[in-house]
Amino acid sequence: MASKFGLAGGIPERRVRPIWDAVDSRQYKSALKLCTALLAKHPTSPYALALKALTLERMGKPDEALSVCLEAKELLYSNNIFHFDDLTLSTLQIVFQRLERLDLATSCYEYACTKYPNNLELMMGLFNCYVREYSYVKQQQTALRMYKTVGEERFLLWAVCSIQLQAYFSSGGEKLLAFAEALLKKHISSHSLHEPEALSLYVSILEQQAKYDAALEVLSGDLGSLMGREEDKLRLQGRLLTQACNYVAASEIYQKVLESCPDDWESFLHYLGCLLERDVKLPKPTTGEHTCSSCSVDSNKTSLSEEVVESRLASALLFVQKLQKNDSSDSVRGPHLANIEIERQHCLSGNSTKFMEALVNYFHRFGHLSCSSSDVEIYLHMLSGDEITELLDTISRSFDASSVSVKALGLTITTFKVQELLGTLLSKSTTDLQRIAKGMVETFYKNLPLSRDLDPQESMHGEELLSMASNILVQLFWRTRNLGYLLEAVLVLEFGLTVRKHVWQYKITLVHLYSYLGALPLAHRCM
Repeated sequence: MASKFGLAGGIPERRVRPIWDAVDSRQYKSALKLCTALLAKHPTSPYALALKALTLERMGKPDEALSVCLEAKELLYSNNIFHFDDLTLSTLQIVFQRLERLDLATSCYEYACTKYPNNLELMMGLFNCYVREYSYVKQQQTALRMYKTVGEERFLLWAVCSIQLQAYFSSGGEKLLAFAEALLKKHISSHSLHEPEALSLYVSILEQQAKYDAALEVLSGDLGSLMGREEDKLRLQGRLLTQACNYVAASEIYQKVLESCPDDWESFLHYLGCLLERDVKLPKPTTGEHTCSSCSVDSNKTSLSEEVVESRLASALLFVQKLQKNDSSDSVRGPHLANIEIERQHCLSGNSTKFMEALVNYFHRFGHLSCSSSDVEIYLHMLSGDEITELLDTISRSFDASSVSVKALGLTITTFKVQELLGTLLSKSTTDLQRIAKGMVETFYKNLPLSRDLDPQESMHGEELLSMASNILVQLFWRTRNLGYLLEAVLVLEFGLTVRKHVWQYKITLVHLYSYLGALPLAHRCM
């Protein structure tokens, strides 16, 4: 490539670097002047035209940018170009993509690849163009051409992934997957596999064809050593065994996973599903919170008899209790949540005597953690009104609310969060809500010494109390239409910012409140 010899698109790099610097610093007028001067010295340079088009597009002149791009494209198609490199094409591609003309970028790369059929960089650029256009067949063809040119494993994987996409979005999936499997087998016989991703892709191809035994054989062979962690290999084996309906072997595999990773909630659900001969379909995460999945297993959907279900739940409980004894730290919550899930299974069978006890034990152990309420949210919704009241009373009696400690503060916040999650606050009277909001602010103020030694950038202990209090005050405003509640919500959050000025939750809420009140300068100040 020309750029390897100090040239950029056939032009000395020292002449084009100032243009890129000007574009990167958004000095577009300066960049345009430099482009004009460059074109005066190199009037037939597609790269100089591409830089001008890029600058015009950034200046908000799409029509002029497209016109210049088409001019550069015509020059590329002429026979007078000696420096035909990926840098010129990639610059044009950036502009075409921003102008939503991917077809023009693709046609440029297609022409370049016909002119220089063995140029790997150009073929990779063409492959990326097809990826942006969702042209799976052409992706496959281009990737195979690169693989045949240099024989690198990654290009074969690109081709196989493209075949997988074809199988997913079009008919004839069985033949396509068989073709992908044949490609991988041929490569393995001559070169083997060298990357974990390659092994995962090979197993997924076999899995899509329901060749679970073959996939398990691959994992058990020499290729299985490519898996970086033994636990990942076991999880994959457990999934394949489950899909093959070999629930006994799968449950044993998941037991091994849990013995080394007791906090693996997903593996526990699969373990329990295998015991009940009912696999789990886990939901996709919807938030960035580090909490346990709300998915669970329903024993009433299994074909097993009630006696067998009870027997297997008893064995699961013994295993979970063993995990609890082996790890007594507060950082491992999985086995204790597993106890609640097992008791939930008993509830489905009509035996709910220990479900509440399991919940109470969990809050006694982990109630001071900020994630404790969201961990058990799915289980809290199973409780009746009286049970909720009993649970909150039990939690409140388990600590001294007047003491100033991180654990007591955490338990106090948890009781508020449980009420917030279950919507019990909405049923309270205006007077009670006023008292609760006042109590939240007082608790925050009383526990300020706990955050004295923290870095100013760190979250304070109990900082969510002010957000919860302001939410209650906003609810009171909507209930009574008394503007004073809204002003009090603002004051509470502003007080929080005087203590810690970098709490983004306070600032976002204040932006909304000030905007609603029409105080736009104050809203802007919080941004």
